[in-house]
Amino acid sequence: MRLFFTIMSMTVFLSACSFTSHNPEAYTEFQPLQVRVELPDSVSEGGKQTIYASVSQGEEEITDADLVRFEVWSNNHEQHEYVTATSEGNGIYAVEIDFTQEGLYFAKAFTQVDDLYAMPTKRFAVGKITPEEAEYLLNGSSQPFSNDHAHH
Repeated sequence: MRLFFTIMSMTVFLSACSFTSHNPEAYTEFQPLQVRVELPDSVSEGGKQTIYASVSQGEEEITDADLVRFEVWSNNHEQHEYVTATSEGNGIYAVEIDFTQEGLYFAKAFTQVDDLYAMPTKRFAVGKITPEEAEYLLNGSSQPFSNDHAHH
């Protein structure tokens, strides 16, 4: 008898966790969060530049994201700068960054809308860069570029 009640309890418990929607489209209409990081065509050292994040979900521009924060860093420096973006309207968020040195840079847009997250990273050049940095900029992998060289 005890075994019967245990089996019945488990059956009721497991049935509560099953797929119960009679509308399967509710599970297939999910639209991922899309974030595109945009920069000016050319970024130069010694001045503030604006970095933008365009945030959307499907065809809808997201104007009320919970968080859009940029992490910006140079390949040549350990220090990362974190700046919270402000809404410019129409799903566009912006930050101003002062680039004091030339080199290869990365900008990651940490974005949260409700329980969805996106963290796209864009690499770009500020001023002049080395041939190795240019090669990485054009053809690099997803691994961060390292400018450390061993000397013999």
